[in-house]
Amino acid sequence: GLSFMSQEELDGLAKLDLKSSYPSESHALEVEMLLDHETGRFQSMSSLSAHFELKDRSMQESQGSYLAFHKKSGALRRIHTLRKPVGSARQEKFRAHLLRLQSQRCEGLARIVDIFEDSRSVCLVIEQCSGGTVFDRILQRQFFSEQESSVLIRHMLQTLNSLHCAGLSHGHPCPDSFRFLSDHAHSPLKLMDFGLELKVCLSELAEPKDLEAPRRPYIGLYEACRCVFSAPEIFSKLQAPSDDMKLPKLAAALSQPLRGGAERPMAQLGNDKLDLGLLSEAVETHMEQQGEDLGLNGLLMAADAWSVGAIAFLLLCGYPPFFAPCRHAIISRVQKADFSFDPPFWSKISEEAKDFVKRCLNGAPSQRLTVAEALQHPWIQNLADNSPGGSMLASFALNLRRFYRTSLIEVFLANSLATKLTYKQLSEMLVQCKKNDLQKTGFLTSSDMKQVLHQLGHIDMAEAIGPAFARALRHPGESYLDYASLVDSMKLRRDLLHEEEIWMQFQSFDKVSEGSVLTSHILDFLDVPAMKTMLEKEAPKDATPISSSSLLRSAQDGKVSDLLEALVEIPIRLRLTVGKMLPP
Repeated sequence: GLSFMSQEELDGLAKLDLKSSYPSESHALEVEMLLDHETGRFQSMSSLSAHFELKDRSMQESQGSYLAFHKKSGALRRIHTLRKPVGSARQEKFRAHLLRLQSQRCEGLARIVDIFEDSRSVCLVIEQCSGGTVFDRILQRQFFSEQESSVLIRHMLQTLNSLHCAGLSHGHPCPDSFRFLSDHAHSPLKLMDFGLELKVCLSELAEPKDLEAPRRPYIGLYEACRCVFSAPEIFSKLQAPSDDMKLPKLAAALSQPLRGGAERPMAQLGNDKLDLGLLSEAVETHMEQQGEDLGLNGLLMAADAWSVGAIAFLLLCGYPPFFAPCRHAIISRVQKADFSFDPPFWSKISEEAKDFVKRCLNGAPSQRLTVAEALQHPWIQNLADNSPGGSMLASFALNLRRFYRTSLIEVFLANSLATKLTYKQLSEMLVQCKKNDLQKTGFLTSSDMKQVLHQLGHIDMAEAIGPAFARALRHPGESYLDYASLVDSMKLRRDLLHEEEIWMQFQSFDKVSEGSVLTSHILDFLDVPAMKTMLEKEAPKDATPISSSSLLRSAQDGKVSDLLEALVEIPIRLRLTVGKMLPP
């Protein structure tokens, strides 16, 4: 199928032939696991520092991610820490889910070397993939073709399909979810994250005990450069917490009638037809045998296929299908499946590629290609051998650089300012952004954002982020940032920072054992010096001091049924309380 290609094109494609295995790396992983203990069980978080030396966190990394050296082997690993879902039943499902992920042996999946835990968090030790992102690999090269896009998408599909066959899923894969293992030309492309934050949020919404209780939103939907890859049903579930959150069985979702009373859908690839009703029964039987993926069934599997379609769109023209400067506009376009193949950017792209994208980006999950079906699509099977050939248009690299640059700046700003600005200062930042947005577009450039920080008196911060912008300047083009969503993302990150601090402080608050905590004990805890300092720092000047009781669901004394839930709610209630104290 590729015999027509020139030697230059074949050489370029070879750089993305990722089938090569690395027995030495796999052996090193196994040795490292044996050096400490058997896998398949959780280690105490208190012993993490005995095994690993943590490096300082980069502001360019996702929240809770660090690099660390294994003390015995010297190997560099990625450490990812996240909070468990609230509720003992959810936590047991989550722990079982992590062990199933750790047991997977798929070349395209980064290995979970070890898992540590305490009562609040889990800490995954993951093999480090140092070869960079898909963006890095493509933008380093002078030549990139549609065939190479097809190769990359096929490897992503193969990894996700391995998860689906095991009854697992991701839910919101983005280009940054995948990293090359090394700088080697034939290095495998690996899935580095597992959609765990999304799963925690969805599992907490599935059977809420109290619909009025504040819940932490999923940060991935507050970053424009990540939410463009989310399926519409993910938006719907996370934005409608009052709906019935008991998700439908996969069979019901797939075999529901089409609009207009049509029979259950049939998927067609080439000359083969697939009865989706029968397929769903087989898949659901397999799911029951494997154990449900945190009770989320086919929701996340269908979402995976959508996300791959959105990534394919990006890798064919350089910009994502639903991109808009404003997050609300992005969500609206996603929910309507509003995308188009605009000339001239798509003039050299094959019809097979367009058909693949359209079948993945179907707004109805029941009519969308599954990941397994997507692997059988002619564009994937034949590696785009019907494409015009040759390198992408010059606009492809320009568009991709601009998008990548925006994503780098978006994450850096959110991470760095969340650590430095209080809730009040973040609200003031939003007000100043609106003032500077003279055309009321809802977005500002990265240069505009530096000016906003100068105007608010945060000159040191404005100057500190300059070098970070400079690192991204090798990708030319201005970055347009949805400032309202960016400020929301900063506030949510600040919630997380406070949550981590609250938990750490509570560990040294030794009045009671964890199983017999009363509301009065938490009120006493909120009165210790470290907590009083946190509340005083967040409270607006000249405002009434923040009452400790306002940070709890109920001030009436009694046994706290779920300590983690009570502590998790404190920073959220603190943010909401500060918001009410500010002028409208």
